[in-house]
Parts: sequence; structure tokens; C-alpha cells
Amino acid sequence: MKKPLVLAALLLAALPALADPVSAFRTCPVCQGKRALSLTPPNLGQNDGEIGVTPGKPFTTHRWDVKHPRCLICGGTGRMEFYRTKVPPPAPEAAEGLDRCPECRWAGVTPCRKCLASGLVACTACKSSRGGKPGWIKSEKRTSGSTSRHVKVLVTPCGTCGGIGRVVCPDCLGKGAQPCRKCKGDGGTPKKGPR
Repeated sequence: MKKPLVLAALLLAALPALADPVSAFRTCPVCQGKRALSLTPPNLGQNDGEIGVTPGKPFTTHRWDVKHPRCLICGGTGRMEFYRTKVPPPAPEAAEGLDRCPECRWAGVTPCRKCLASGLVACTACKSSRGGKPGWIKSEKRTSGSTSRHVKVLVTPCGTCGGIGRVVCPDCLGKGAQPCRKCKGDGGTPKKGPR
């Protein structure tokens, strides 16, 4: 009775080496590999009255662009690491005594449920800003002169996402996948003996 338990313990000890998450790199979906960002604020009323501005469209000369010398998502590398959720099965000798995990199928990871495997989620700091758009905060400043009152509209990038509207997923850290819950990231489960 003790021998199967010892064998199962040995198999479980060997599993993490079997299912090291297979990672790869992909082009950053925000900067498209350019490593830097230049974002044009949406026209939320701040450009009304400016010469050459079409209402509802960004300012044509882009003089209000927000420039980030390094992409805030990839850190200026132009690419992001992610976990592959589809991997080839291990060699038969490596998988001896194991069944393929029905959830992750040897990968050891499953797609992240929070970001739907994209690695990015909506920024919560600016998502519900009144009158704004994701990534941008709209505020109004009332000015008064001797004869008239005027409302000046200010549009500033969100302090959290910098105008992108998205941030790296806190659950998977941008990798798009998490350790499998069924096999605890091992990729396989011990074969059940005959009953």
C-alpha cells in the first residue's frame, strides 16, 4: 500500500520540471514595437473655437499630443512576454505514469480569465470619468472677466495609464495565462490505477 504513495509522490516532485510554462515574445499591442508612444487627446470640447478644428475630431496639427519616450506597457522594449497555452505533448518517457490534464493539456497554464488572454485590462482610474474617454480626464475651469464668463475645457491624460486607457493585467502580469488550477501548473495528472 505504501509503494503507490511513494511513486505518486516521486511523480509529483518531477512534475514542475515537466511543465515549465513555455513562454514566447510578441510585439507590444500598444506601441506596435516602436518602443515609444505619441497619443492625440480626443476632442472633448477643449478645441472648440480653434482655427482649423473640426468638432469631434482631433486637432490636425497634433500640437497637443502627449509623448511618452518609453511605452508604459512594455517598458520601452517593444515586445511583451506571454505564456503559450498550446504546447506539444512531452516525450512518452517524460510523461510515463501521467495523464494529460484536461484543463491545460500539458501546458501547465490556462488563459487568464480577467484579461481574456490579452494581457491588458481597462484602466479603472479613468474608465468611469464623467464626460471623458478611456485614458483621458475631462475637467472644466470657469474663468470670469469684467464683462463675460467663460468655461475652459481641459483634457489631461490619466495619471495611471498615461492616456492609453489600458494597463497590464494584475492577475497574469501581462502574460495572458495563469497556472492551471486543476493540475496546479504541473501539466499532467497522475494516472489512476485500475479499480
